[in-house]
Amino acid sequence: MNNSPKNILYLRKSSEAEDRQALSLESQASELNALAVKLNISIDQTFQESKSAKAIGRPQFNEMIAFIKANPCSKILVWKLDRLARNFRDGGEIISLLQESIIAEIITPFGSYYPHDNVLTLAVEFGTANQFIRNLSEDIKRGNKTKLEKGELPGPAPLGYLDNPLTKLKTIDPVKGKFIQKAFELYSDGTYSLRMINNYLFEKGFKTRGGLSLSKAMLHKILQNPFYYGMMRRAGQLYPGKHEALITKELFDICQDILSGKSRPRKQKHFFPLRGFMTCANCGCALTSATKKGHAYYYCTNGKGNCEQHKTYLRDKLVDGLVANVLGEIKFDAEAIELAYLAAKEIIQSRGSLNHSQKSKLSQELKTAQSKLYNLVDIVSSDPSMKESLKPKILSLEADVKSILNQIARFEAAPQQDPLITLELTKKTFLQACSASLDYLNADGLKQFEMLKKLLWNLSVKDKNVQCFKLKQPYQLMAEAPKNMNLEQWCRGRDLNPHGLAAIRT
Repeated sequence: MNNSPKNILYLRKSSEAEDRQALSLESQASELNALAVKLNISIDQTFQESKSAKAIGRPQFNEMIAFIKANPCSKILVWKLDRLARNFRDGGEIISLLQESIIAEIITPFGSYYPHDNVLTLAVEFGTANQFIRNLSEDIKRGNKTKLEKGELPGPAPLGYLDNPLTKLKTIDPVKGKFIQKAFELYSDGTYSLRMINNYLFEKGFKTRGGLSLSKAMLHKILQNPFYYGMMRRAGQLYPGKHEALITKELFDICQDILSGKSRPRKQKHFFPLRGFMTCANCGCALTSATKKGHAYYYCTNGKGNCEQHKTYLRDKLVDGLVANVLGEIKFDAEAIELAYLAAKEIIQSRGSLNHSQKSKLSQELKTAQSKLYNLVDIVSSDPSMKESLKPKILSLEADVKSILNQIARFEAAPQQDPLITLELTKKTFLQACSASLDYLNADGLKQFEMLKKLLWNLSVKDKNVQCFKLKQPYQLMAEAPKNMNLEQWCRGRDLNPHGLAAIRT
């Protein structure tokens, strides 16, 4: 190795908040290379890093110092002295190497430093940089504490919330907030693992910015964050926040007990999606579930002590078949649905044309009545003697104008929901019902549970057969209805109004 003086370029940018205003590495390199050309200096070695200089241990800085010691009398080109050091140990080493002429010169766009310079100049500059960063750190800590005491969270909003620049508070994200709330609800049940919850959220459309599912570590962190029930944790202390809570403290506490193992339920090999949906037709008691010899079974709890059905165990596969048969009751022929949909669509469109024609007719009648009224008013204005003879006609026309305006107002005040949208939602509901039985059989336990929450109220079983069942609306109506019912009738049904349809969309 040729141990001769070198010209060294040192670039540093910190990711810390206090250095955000510093020039980027690219800008520093551009400025210093231009300076090198101006001074007719050729750069032999470049060291650059993105690391704060307030603490010792910068890898590239240490390599540069070793390189300089191996090549005495080298020169350093740097944007400012505080790029080299913001702590006394590194600053002291730079001063010592400069005094010993191991560093021949430190060159910045604002001036140069030489071995014969007064050491106090360098010491003051390094000391000022060190004190600045210490003061800034304290200011940031003090400012953050003040924000917390005011109920405001410093930094970006947690997942499920948005930053509101107007109120300075965190507001609930209308989309992601529901997913976070669901995660707490699922975990509080005690039967869902973090992996199961992650998979569920991902399948429902909850993804990271990179299009991936949450990591287990990230979900674990979310479930431990008190911000979601209205508190903010900083340095082990809790502060009440002004933001709207996403969950209750009770729900949060349940999740903490499960996370800590204080309320960890017995690990289950099987998930029982029908628990809570089935009753015994013989005694009315609920059916519970258990695992025997590696298989899941349902059976009567015999809560009244006089039921023989509790001796009959229903294998989960058998019960799945019973549920699939029930869901088959809401199945309609897909081709018939399409034909009914097209017919209803044609009727709605024709009615829409009729309504438009009626409104146009009213507008024309209003225009004619107003024109006649204005003409009579003009006559009276030019000949006041005609006022008494024309007064009855004027009053009659005024009444006509008022009546027409009221009819137009009723048109405009009518619900603005497009009937075609209602029809589309109705068709979608029917098509989903068509595949419900097969979808249930192909779903895992968690998906089956979600389907049942949407479709089923209760299933009554006796002697391994369904005695009766009740579905949620509008599916119960669909199960009871003739399968050749006109689809347009469903659009007019009470349970298939636009708001009800919106509620059952997946």
